[in-house]
Amino acid sequence: VAPEAVPPWDNSAMDGYAVRADDVAGAGPDAPVRLRVVDTVAAGAAATTPVGPGEAVRIMTGAPVPGGADAVVMVERTRGG
Repeated sequence: VAPEAVPPWDNSAMDGYAVRADDVAGAGPDAPVRLRVVDTVAAGAAATTPVGPGEAVRIMTGAPVPGGADAVVMVERTRGG
């Protein structure tokens, strides 16, 4: 067991959109949810814009998950891809 978390932040395992799970609960092909994309975070970049209600942040594999987000929707599951 490592003495500290590596990396020291939550990071995304996939390209997609960092979101609040409550905002996308029940979403699907027949019940789409529209969110406002407020920022993009690349791998190796700092996540500086928090995710608020009705918002999403475009996120790349390995990028830190921004504050306020508790889920990542895979880009393949979106229309904004």
